[in-house]
Amino acid sequence: MARKALVALTVVVCAVGAIWAQAPAIRHSWPSLSRVERPLVTQGNETTTLPVDSSAGSPSADYSGPQPTDPIQIQSQYAWKWKEDGKMMLFLRGNCRISQGQTLLSAQEIVIWGGAEDAAEEERLTIYLEGEAQWSEPGRTVRHSSLLAHLQTREAIKLSRKPIDGSMADAATYVRGNDRRRTSRSELVSTQQVGFTPEQAFAQDGGSPMLDSSYALAYPRRVTINPRNLGADFKVHSDVDDTKSPPESRTTIQGGVNIIVENVPITVNGQLVLTRLDLSADRAVVWTSSDGVGNAGSGVEINENTPFQVYLEGDIVARQGNSVATASHAFYDIRGQRGLLVNSELRTYVPEFDTFLRIRAETIRQTSQTSFQAHNAWVTSSQFGKPGYRVQSSLVTLEERPSFWNGGVDPLTGQLATSQHLSSSGNTLFVEDVPVFYLPRISGPVEETPFPLETASAGYSGMFGTEVNTVWSVDKLFGFDLPAGTDWDLLVDGYTKRGPAIGTRGEYEAWGQFFGMSTKMKGEGLLYYVHDEGQDRLGLGRNKLDIPDSNRGRALWRNRMEMPAGVTLSSELSYIFNDDRNFLEQWYEPEWDRGKDQENLVHLSKQVDNITASVLFQTRLNDVFTQTEWLPRADLTILGEPLLGGLMTWSSRSSVGYGRLRPETPPVDPLDTFAPLTYFPEVEGLVASTRHEVSLPFDLGPVHVAPYALGEAAHWQEDMTQSDLTRLYGSAGVRASVEFWNVQPEIRSSILGLNGLAHKVVFDVDYSYSQATESLDDIPQYNAIDDDAQERFRSRFLDLEFGGVLPPQFDPRYYALRSGAGRDVTAAYHELVDDQQVLRLGMRHRWQTKEGPIENPRIKDWVTLDLEASIFPDANRDNFGETLGLLTGRSMWQVGERTQLLANAVVDPFHEGQRVWNLGLLSQRGPRGSLYFGYREIHAGPVDSRLITGSYTYRMSEKWLSTVGASFDVGEGRDRGQSLTITRIGEYMLFHVGAGYDRSRDNLSLNLMIEPRIGNKTMTSQGSSMLGNY
Repeated sequence: MARKALVALTVVVCAVGAIWAQAPAIRHSWPSLSRVERPLVTQGNETTTLPVDSSAGSPSADYSGPQPTDPIQIQSQYAWKWKEDGKMMLFLRGNCRISQGQTLLSAQEIVIWGGAEDAAEEERLTIYLEGEAQWSEPGRTVRHSSLLAHLQTREAIKLSRKPIDGSMADAATYVRGNDRRRTSRSELVSTQQVGFTPEQAFAQDGGSPMLDSSYALAYPRRVTINPRNLGADFKVHSDVDDTKSPPESRTTIQGGVNIIVENVPITVNGQLVLTRLDLSADRAVVWTSSDGVGNAGSGVEINENTPFQVYLEGDIVARQGNSVATASHAFYDIRGQRGLLVNSELRTYVPEFDTFLRIRAETIRQTSQTSFQAHNAWVTSSQFGKPGYRVQSSLVTLEERPSFWNGGVDPLTGQLATSQHLSSSGNTLFVEDVPVFYLPRISGPVEETPFPLETASAGYSGMFGTEVNTVWSVDKLFGFDLPAGTDWDLLVDGYTKRGPAIGTRGEYEAWGQFFGMSTKMKGEGLLYYVHDEGQDRLGLGRNKLDIPDSNRGRALWRNRMEMPAGVTLSSELSYIFNDDRNFLEQWYEPEWDRGKDQENLVHLSKQVDNITASVLFQTRLNDVFTQTEWLPRADLTILGEPLLGGLMTWSSRSSVGYGRLRPETPPVDPLDTFAPLTYFPEVEGLVASTRHEVSLPFDLGPVHVAPYALGEAAHWQEDMTQSDLTRLYGSAGVRASVEFWNVQPEIRSSILGLNGLAHKVVFDVDYSYSQATESLDDIPQYNAIDDDAQERFRSRFLDLEFGGVLPPQFDPRYYALRSGAGRDVTAAYHELVDDQQVLRLGMRHRWQTKEGPIENPRIKDWVTLDLEASIFPDANRDNFGETLGLLTGRSMWQVGERTQLLANAVVDPFHEGQRVWNLGLLSQRGPRGSLYFGYREIHAGPVDSRLITGSYTYRMSEKWLSTVGASFDVGEGRDRGQSLTITRIGEYMLFHVGAGYDRSRDNLSLNLMIEPRIGNKTMTSQGSSMLGNY
């Protein structure tokens, strides 16, 4: 965003120089081009032939392109193959890569036309790439939205995965690629090895083709000079100064001049973009060679070696795409690449914020081809003549710098990696001409907003007191050069009832090298420290808990690396300072309730088609969590392997490892109720299992039937009594399903939103009979079935409600057993199986209609209804005395385009079994707001809750937004909490006032927050968060 704005800002400085500069035809000494001869670039319906020569130098003197003796390697996440007109076809999807020698082609989707089966020994491939398409060789890269390429080889073509047999000729990408292949046949020159035809891509301002540098520079630039006003005329006077050597021509133009130039290249996001410039001024003076400017009204071309200087004066206006710049005076020396702008202002459209950005400076100087300086400049998104806010700087410098990372080389292309860098001094933020913030220096990439303060908020709550939270961008604050795709923030907070806090967090996603392999890396990190002098307030009965140490905090790092050939490496590091068991629940409650557990592990996996092998190392750093250490564990999984020519399928999973099950340590504070969970004993030793399933799928008329048999052998070196245990488990059964449907196109209703009605229903059944040689009660739970937050709640609930002895109907392991959670081949917790006989029934309804334009309607679900039930023939053993159990239902009715009626329920008929149901109405009105009202009832043993909840977000006018949420427990006759937020929407600022009350923690909170608003950017804090509600 900022890069585009600054590039546009310099347009006026260098525009006239770009007008007259005629780059020589770029001629390559690239050896492979001697065979390609003259590559073609398609522009609409025209084909431009690029000359081939050696004057531009060789991108890589040692590489002559792919050789027919080089094998072709193909990688993708998914692949399909079929035959078409006697030729083999391939369709690739997801991170597609094709390599031959040092030539690499990549895209999100690829179509490959192969040769005929009776072709000669040399295979010729036509390749269409779409979606982030890229073709690269050492020293040269072409990136476009789509590419058409050709490769030839005499060697075998190697695929990373076995393709699925099936045609993808109906895919939109194939259709576009086939059309492009047919229209390009007459344009492509027959080659011995490789050629390509890039599709025309467009810059964000529309209409400007984005090209590789060699192509862009070969385009001629045509210049026309005409009067500024239609029907008017200008005065032109020229003379020659013979005292100069060589002689110099001076041309003066008065009366208003308009200069238009086509195909002026500028760099945007690493690509050369051909643009159209429209320049106007009252007066102009041009100094050039003695040949002068000639008859520019009909269009001229000027050689780049011609000396050329221009001075513009009076109401200068420059237009380029959606950007408009004005100035009073301008001077530019094209050959010296130096220039000056006086009293300039730029208005440029920024799509990221859907608004125009204004930049104004007293003077702008270009000191070299890639370096610019602006004096006394300010920037704002306010469209008022006198802006409501602005960031003002005494000096702004823009320059191109080599990347600090990877030795300054792009790991994907092997080319020199550079980026535009912005630095400024004397930076002051003004709001209504009042200075509110000052920074002596700002430095960072121009793609990001330059100010280091990202967010700031202040508020009050009963738990934390008055609080101030700020987030700062580290790279802009300290001038660090971070790799692309990396965000690094500094957190500075303060709480009057708790203490000061400081931390840092970051996220990254980038490509690099790992043991010589091109690797995608993605991860996040967090380090946070708070000096806490207060007490934890965690809810009813735990509102005054002492903390173990006033020095509290955490460290977290998670990383995932994706390498070629289906190899992934994941690693995690998590540590809570001083084994503080309640730190996350107090300071990071949303993450504690819904986020991933805090783990320390390294996980390496390799996938080839339907086979996955992995190794896991995992340890525990904090004793306050129940976790299993694997030192290490290896797994091998095979899914859907055909047997007997596809008559049967076989799936299996085998695992072996050394595990140490380490229960959490109890809390020190007696108010923090705790009882250990019995299925987490302190045991360790060898844990091994191998599980296999074979199935025989076939159709019996309209019924799909799949008999199956599953068997497992498992061993634990230490069971619940720390004794050796081996279990054999077997299960046999049959799965079946049948679908019925009925279409009634005559049913129509504008009130109900019906345009025809189709009713589809699927009946499914799964019967299984299972036997195990050992009881589940004797097996420790090495593989966790709950998150840490649920385990912590169970340890309190067990003592508070059941006196430390958990009834079996509330044991999560028996609930998982009845639900069949551990029966699948790939079940994460293979321990959870036992003797059982069960028949599971399902009935799934879909009432569907059509909506959208008549020529292209789309199908939508109008009503959905899913019903499920389980029958246990041995009810006393398997379902606490009741034959029928796990009765569930889910339903949705799309009442209108924006309103849904939602309902779900689950019932267990046995004594004190769960009876849970929920009914809600959701209405979403787009930007105007949303409304939800619901009722939930829970009955299960000692739990009796009947809760009414409601919330709404409503934009009352263009200037005001309100958000309200409340809940009330009808069973107990008390409120559970409320929250209210009022937002004032200004041109450049959002002002939030929020209040909330949490009854369980007896916490009242108030918040005031000022949020910058740049254009029509989505207001993330509106309608999604309840300010002041912890």
